[in-house]
Amino acid sequence: MYDLFALYYDDLTDNVDYEAGSDYISGFLKESGVNEGAKVIDLACGTGTLSLLLKNKGYDVIGVDMSEEMLTVADRKACGSIPFIKAKMQDLVMPDPADACVCCLDSINHLTDIEEVKKTFSSVYGCLKKDGIFIFDVNTIYKHEKILAGNSFVFDKDGYFLAWDNEPLDYGAVRIILDFFIFNGKNYDRYTEEFIERAYEENELRAALEGRFEILGVYDELTRSPAKKDSQRLYFVCKRL
Repeated sequence: MYDLFALYYDDLTDNVDYEAGSDYISGFLKESGVNEGAKVIDLACGTGTLSLLLKNKGYDVIGVDMSEEMLTVADRKACGSIPFIKAKMQDLVMPDPADACVCCLDSINHLTDIEEVKKTFSSVYGCLKKDGIFIFDVNTIYKHEKILAGNSFVFDKDGYFLAWDNEPLDYGAVRIILDFFIFNGKNYDRYTEEFIERAYEENELRAALEGRFEILGVYDELTRSPAKKDSQRLYFVCKRL
């Protein structure tokens, strides 16, 4: 899972405004007293684009991901300026507590059971200082059911072609099937990867955070507005108890 995807991830997410996302996140961090020099964990960092942007804002960033292939790309981009750790979100343990943790681009949705989400929140709790800030985003059930499920997307890129299918499963879950057709100089070789993402009700996530985090706010994507019925992505801003 994610082996081949890691090689093309940056190309396929070139429409993501990482600059706006890093500005949005750092705004919350600064409001909570997490300023330059603070230790920030980028959980499920992928290829490290957000890690680098936060590093450039003066934070002491540590990137964490379960995919060795993603981390290989991230380390190459960072040129040794950021330490990266291979670990699952549910199992992360840090030798020293951090000031903040961020987990973005629907990484929480890759946890397909609410108990795994609770384990992850517990893991983050254990990695943060008291009053540390935890910011994460999630795709909503609306997005999974109305935007993704049953729909297909096609990417025609230089040197390869990707068919991206989203197969609806039970409530809130979609199976994402990636069919890569990669030009080998004469014809195209086909490779397939797939994974499942699950969306959760806002109240489910609130309950999973209870007892460990105070929820400072839940916002519609990249705004300070509350969640709407048709919100596709929500940001949770939390403080460790």
